[in-house]
Amino acid sequence: MIAILGNMVWPAIYVNEELDKFWYLVFGTILIELLIIKILLKFSWIKSALSSVIGNAISGFAGTFVMAWVMILWHAIADNFLANATFDIVNWISTFILMCSGSVFIEVLVIGRIYKEPKKRLFLPMLTGNLLTYIFIAFSMITSTGRHPDEVES
Repeated sequence: MIAILGNMVWPAIYVNEELDKFWYLVFGTILIELLIIKILLKFSWIKSALSSVIGNAISGFAGTFVMAWVMILWHAIADNFLANATFDIVNWISTFILMCSGSVFIEVLVIGRIYKEPKKRLFLPMLTGNLLTYIFIAFSMITSTGRHPDEVES
């Protein structure tokens, strides 16, 4: 059972590894979100910075645990319908989408709760910062080796 669960989260582990490799992206994400929050939401600089830092910190810590379980649930269902199961391209794309949207969801909930802001108003700024980060991670995964992460070196 543990081996099956472990196989179900491999795509998320690859993404998480890239996050560990590019930890400095957190600063870029915070800066991007800070600027977008400042511009779109008209928060003060301090409130914008706190929103971005707090949102990213909580989504980073909570998201690590929550997304592991979300990915297990996803794979328990999706792998039954995909030709290559866990390592199907659909699962790779879904991993990025689920992890990015999970981060956005957590950040929006946290910031909405702290500052009593409507969640609809917070969605676009948080989505933009996260999308830019995940796009960079996907790009780096594709270009760093020139092949799919599952391919074995020969």
